[in-house]
Order: sequence, then C-alpha cells, then structure tokens
Amino acid sequence: MKVKVQRAAIVILLGAVGFFFGIPLLCRVCGPPSLGTGSYKHARLWREKLATCDSLDDVRRQFRCGKYRDLSGGSYEYVEDPNANKDGIARALVYEFRNGDWLAMAYASSHNTWGGGTVVTRDNRGDIRVFFGHVCGDPFVPGESLEEVYAAFADPRWKEIPAAEFDD
Repeated sequence: MKVKVQRAAIVILLGAVGFFFGIPLLCRVCGPPSLGTGSYKHARLWREKLATCDSLDDVRRQFRCGKYRDLSGGSYEYVEDPNANKDGIARALVYEFRNGDWLAMAYASSHNTWGGGTVVTRDNRGDIRVFFGHVCGDPFVPGESLEEVYAAFADPRWKEIPAAEFDD
C-alpha cells in the first residue's frame, strides 16, 4: 500500500513539473496566442457580408446582434437584439443614433478566439472599415454619433487596415 501511494505521488509530482515547465517551453517554440492581432480571414468574410447590408434589418438577418442599453449615470448593459438571427455568422453590435444614422460592428473577441481582435464596421453611408486591436468580450465603443464612435477607434490601441489590403 505504501509503495502505491509513493508511486502515485511521484507520478503527480512529475506531471506537475512537466506541466509547469512544458507550457512555457511550448509557448516559446510555438508562440503564445496573441491578443489583438486580428484576422484577415474574418475581416474579408465580414466585409463581404456587411457589404450586402443596406439596413440594420439586413444586418439582423445575417448576424447575431446585440446592443448596449443606457442605464443612465454612465452605466450600460449589453442586451441581445430580439429581432436578430440567433444563428447568424458572427456577433455584431448595432448602434442606432438619434439623427437616424446607424452602425453595425462585427467582431471577434481577443480572448479564447484565434484571430480575435478583429472589428469590421458598416454604417448607413455605406462605409466599411476594418480595425485590429484588443477586443474584450462584447466591445463597448462609446459615442452618440458615427463620428464619435469612429473617433474612439483613433486610439493608438487600434490599427485601421486600409481597404486596399482586401481588394482582389
């Protein structure tokens, strides 16, 4: 009995040592998953899909949509859009501004998503823009207008990818 317990302890100890030394070595060899690197594959797909959307209803038919609801006092809550396709190709935030403008933002979180850190926007003017940066869950990009939301992407943590990089 004593020998079995000793063997089990040795196996557990060797497993722990292998895990704690093996993971850093693996990350050095393969590289750790990086946050905010973005994905040209995601960006191309979402640009194509968003280009076919002439309205928020079109966006809702193709994407799993949500939006932030203002709770007042600077607090916001993410809510699913009940009118959106629950089986859509990707998640998208939708913005509806007081002046009638709208914006749809398809995205992939940087966390637990290979190629995450990708945001593709489409607005009512027909502009489609791609940004790579750190996307934390459902990204909150503040703004009361298209201009204010796009100004938030001027932050150095975001890199806008020129449309020419996607043209075939």
